Amino acid sequence: MSKTFKLNKDYDVQNDALYLHIKEDYKYKESIEIEDNIIVDFDVNYSPVALEILDASKTLDVSKFSLKNLIKWDMIIKITEDSIIVDASFMVPVRQKQIEKPIVAKTVNDINLPLMQTHFDLAAA
Repeated sequence: MSKTFKLNKDYDVQNDALYLHIKEDYKYKESIEIEDNIIVDFDVNYSPVALEILDASKTLDVSKFSLKNLIKWDMIIKITEDSIIVDASFMVPVRQKQIEKPIVAKTVNDINLPLMQTHFDLAAA
């Protein structure tokens, strides 16, 4: 099954936490830590609905200013029989340029989440 969603962005500068979540209403079920500092939230249907990156400026190796002014992102969360994979790319401003910061994170699907691929991108303002 494949789904596509538009995401909203919240960046907490003080706590250095980037939170991307779907625009649609959903009923939260649980969170799974994919790797250190990368957490995916799932709804009651076990569809991924949010991504949180803790220590985001360190994880992405950019300034807090760059994250506060995040230009765009594109992300796929793929759930296979064996794994949960987050493949994301963030476009951030750095010294009057735009640079891409990718993240690929993976963990074991040891709770038997259903097979799925979900695509997330920048929500329209």
